[in-house]
Amino acid sequence: MKSHGILIFSLAVAAALAGNAANAADYDPPIFVDNAPEYVPVEVGSGWYLRGDLGYSLNKPYDYFETPAGFTSSEIPVSGSIGMGYHFNDYLRGELNFGILPSSKFSNNYTASCDGTQTVTVTDGTGNTSAFAGRSTRDCPSSDNAKNKSYNGMANAYFDLGTFAGFTPYVGGGLGVAYTSYRSAKGDRHCNGSSTSVPNGQGGTTTTIFECDDASTYSGDVTSERQYNLAYSIGAGFNYRISQNTSVDLGYEYYSVPGARYVSYGADGPTFGKGIDYHQLKVGLRYDLW
Repeated sequence: MKSHGILIFSLAVAAALAGNAANAADYDPPIFVDNAPEYVPVEVGSGWYLRGDLGYSLNKPYDYFETPAGFTSSEIPVSGSIGMGYHFNDYLRGELNFGILPSSKFSNNYTASCDGTQTVTVTDGTGNTSAFAGRSTRDCPSSDNAKNKSYNGMANAYFDLGTFAGFTPYVGGGLGVAYTSYRSAKGDRHCNGSSTSVPNGQGGTTTTIFECDDASTYSGDVTSERQYNLAYSIGAGFNYRISQNTSVDLGYEYYSVPGARYVSYGADGPTFGKGIDYHQLKVGLRYDLW
């Protein structure tokens, strides 16, 4: 019986060892996989924005020293610009802008004499005709007139002073180039030819024809100039965001072109000055390219 018990025990041990060996053969070692880096999309337009604005000049840069009875003037005190900007950080941004500045024109109207050739043809009741020609003058509308206009390109820098209840105040300024031009004509006349025919005491008609001289002789004393000058600006305002990408701003800007020449009107007609500046209120729209 003792030997029979030993045999059973030995078989049990052998079976246990065989089972462990089978389990060991089926065991797969764990596989460790490193986590892949998280994909971060590249923001192509991050930091860039588009902008446009309109300005209204509070002053008149082109002064008129005399306003006689026939004087009329027209000023467009509105400026406008478009451009692109970049946020360097939360406080500093830069812009490039191109725009048009306020313009003006004026005219002092009066009557002057125009030279030409007058031909008088007389036809009597029998059909006989005689003609007389010679130099003559007649009244025609005349004026001293001029106009000013200008465009600019500016590089600006602005400092945003933080955001409070959705409003971001800022200060800034810029340098650039202004293209200015003016044209002045003193004694500009507009000669109009005419032809009249009236009955005469001979039972026929008298026809009078007036032909103006070459129109180029009536342009008057013309002065014009185109210039490029250094311009600068300083200003302040605040910005308010109305959506994720869109915001509006309202501000004040002092803009100056010290070297620009312009034409105005004085006691003796068109007169010329140097240096123009504007005190402007501006409203703008900005779109961030996020």
